[in-house]
Amino acid sequence: QKVVYYLNCIFLNFRSKFFSLPRVTDKDQALHESCLNFLLGILKGEDTPQNGVSPTPTIKPNDNDFSNKSTEEDLPETNVESNAGEMHWRNRLFVAWFLTYCIDESDLKIDDPEIMSRIWATCFRIIEGEVGQPLQRVSLGLLGRLVSLALVDLSENSLASESKAKNPDLAVLCDAFTREKFCRAFGTALVFDHREDTSVGGGHSAQWSLGVEEVLRDVLYNLAPRTLFPFQRISQKSHTFKLQHAQIVHAILLSIGHENAMITSKYLLNQAKDLVASPPSEDQRNQQCTAAEIFSGVCRALMQYSKNVVEQRDIWDTVLIPFLEEAVLKMPTNLMAAFFDACRYGIHHFPPNHFFPLLQWSVNKVKTTVWQHETNDSVEDSNNAASAMADRFALQSKWLFFVQAALIELDSEDDLGAVCQLPWYTNVLVTDAHQIDCKIAKNECNISYEEVELDKSWNFVNDNLIPCLLNALDHPYDKCRDHIASCLFRMCYCHRKFIDLSKALGNGKYQASKDPGVEIISQLMSVSNSDKYSFKEKHQALSTAQKFLSCCVHWGDAKHEFSEYIIPLLPLAFKSLQTTDDEVSSDHRGIEAETVKGFRFTIADISSSCVVPIGASQDMIRVLTTLKDMSQHQHWQIRQAAAHFLQCFQGCHKYLFSQELDDMAMDIAISLLADDRREVSNAATSALTGILAALPLGVVSGLVSKYILIANKSLKKKNKKKMETPQQQRVEESDAEAAKSKARAKRQQKSVYFLCAAVLGRPYDMPKFVPEALTALSKHSFEQRASLSVREVVKMCCSEFKRTHTDNWEAHKKQFTREQMEALEDVVSTPHYYA
Repeated sequence: QKVVYYLNCIFLNFRSKFFSLPRVTDKDQALHESCLNFLLGILKGEDTPQNGVSPTPTIKPNDNDFSNKSTEEDLPETNVESNAGEMHWRNRLFVAWFLTYCIDESDLKIDDPEIMSRIWATCFRIIEGEVGQPLQRVSLGLLGRLVSLALVDLSENSLASESKAKNPDLAVLCDAFTREKFCRAFGTALVFDHREDTSVGGGHSAQWSLGVEEVLRDVLYNLAPRTLFPFQRISQKSHTFKLQHAQIVHAILLSIGHENAMITSKYLLNQAKDLVASPPSEDQRNQQCTAAEIFSGVCRALMQYSKNVVEQRDIWDTVLIPFLEEAVLKMPTNLMAAFFDACRYGIHHFPPNHFFPLLQWSVNKVKTTVWQHETNDSVEDSNNAASAMADRFALQSKWLFFVQAALIELDSEDDLGAVCQLPWYTNVLVTDAHQIDCKIAKNECNISYEEVELDKSWNFVNDNLIPCLLNALDHPYDKCRDHIASCLFRMCYCHRKFIDLSKALGNGKYQASKDPGVEIISQLMSVSNSDKYSFKEKHQALSTAQKFLSCCVHWGDAKHEFSEYIIPLLPLAFKSLQTTDDEVSSDHRGIEAETVKGFRFTIADISSSCVVPIGASQDMIRVLTTLKDMSQHQHWQIRQAAAHFLQCFQGCHKYLFSQELDDMAMDIAISLLADDRREVSNAATSALTGILAALPLGVVSGLVSKYILIANKSLKKKNKKKMETPQQQRVEESDAEAAKSKARAKRQQKSVYFLCAAVLGRPYDMPKFVPEALTALSKHSFEQRASLSVREVVKMCCSEFKRTHTDNWEAHKKQFTREQMEALEDVVSTPHYYA
């Protein structure tokens, strides 16, 4: 343990560049090369140097020669353990770690290519020989650092003049990755670079020696440069997908040139097909995820190599889509998120015409496989048919999930005009030395907005995908309904940003493009009143609408989604809380309960999460108008939901409410105070409490005086003795008295609940109107004066007032008169025998 500690202390200083100085003289360069030879000799298993002097390494014939084109049998043996001598693997691990940080960009351009040839060869030999070992993972970090430095040198040389430019020698890298055997070893190394699948084999994590885990974590930072992918608010879906693996595959293919990249891509994708179809084991998840990472890097590199539409179409049709055809079918549903992220990275920030074949293929897959409402005339009851249907639904969910990656990347650029050109970093990654002229590529892609095929993509989606999805709103499979709602939201969201972009660019040609949001919202709003759905199908379609609303809340922008999609669907959300009074089966009742539960959560999210932008007062008026209509609904669950919504909505936007909006909100809350259902009146009281707490004290004081008069006039009066009258007259008088008593009870409940809300809205201070309101409320705490519900509310209000004012009660008590204090004590004091 002490040795490991000392090694860490020494190497960390070198890693932090503490001892790294510019190599100015030839002596400095010679010392640096001597250090590299020393480290390479240890990793190769040569004799340990004496007295700190590194011996001159003796290179055997063909020992580092990866450049010949002979068969793989003629290449040197790659068994590292047999050449390692007596050095422990952990010491070699530290040496490889140190070597990774000793190399810099100038080492790739030194006059003597022997050292770099040995470094490349040592890296490749360890990757092939140390299968699944920590040393192999360190070599991956070394390979990533070498490739990153090579790309930096290539990009700098592309900007410099040809006479001064000196490209690094990458012949060894090209020859290694044009061998199928090494490509398979590289893919296997990527598999073992994942974390262990703790869900298989008892869940045991790797047991590393002291310091090994820290070394691996540190050196693997060099695998690929840090990136901000996905550059959007839509983050990665998979926690097992390693973006660094896709980046290193992408960087390697860019480094070895177009022709070699095509050969390497073929080898890598063939191995990826085998990894996707790997049998169940503790490494199955990592193997399948690695297949997605390999595809992602290959896709992005080939897209950058393609110069025109013909090449792009050929790459998709002959290389990429055939792989996806096979891989998606074999990939488990729980790992489809890895392919989702892989597809996004492969086409990220490319113009739409670069991945239109992918969009076309995925939309056609959805169109031909997804379940449709009209065609579902027969019901399959057998177990085999049910199993086959479940398999079809699982496949449908894969295609519905996969097509969203292409839809998201249709909105990959927010900067005006950036969607019309290749990524800004293309000229850094692709150079003249590899048969791609960055300037030509830039000129080809820097075209006018009218020539961009974004409108073509949206027309294809509108004509093919939207009708298919709208006809599958009542899909029997819940996972498919999730993806259908997500797809519908993606289309609304991305197309709306496309229209905004065209308006900002002043291009009127595309402003008349068909807006999918209009058709989608219209179809969702008609679900509850549609006659084409059965009871079960109707609630399944409503579930899709609820999921669409949730997507708008959590993934949309407050400025547009709230106004264009959420507010029009708000009445549907409230009315979906209504339960049927007819007799239905237990299965149907369960489906209905799930639908109601989902809409309750969604309504709560809308009320507390959707913040209306400043200045959008018309949107608030639309919301309050909807709440006013819902507050008059015949079903009490809807009225209660409206009261809860009003409480949260007013609390989130109270600083944006104008006088008009305050009045509208107060009228809605006051109208619900006298509701027959106690659940509704209590919810309205809570909402009114928040509204009154935000109003000026002078306004609240005037309202309290008004409702004190109403409360005093609404007290129950003693029945007077009446003279005997005829029977018919007594019936008429009884009906009139009942109506009058009901109206009085309504006024009493409304006024008492209002005064309680005014008192509860001041929990820590004592305005002048609070003692007056408490005195008026105390008169309604007796059995002969008020109903049970009113008496309970009065007692609760007074008890809560006493509790919240206990800390400063001595100061608050001075604002009460003697009569007011006695009235309060009559309510909150405990009655006793001598009272």
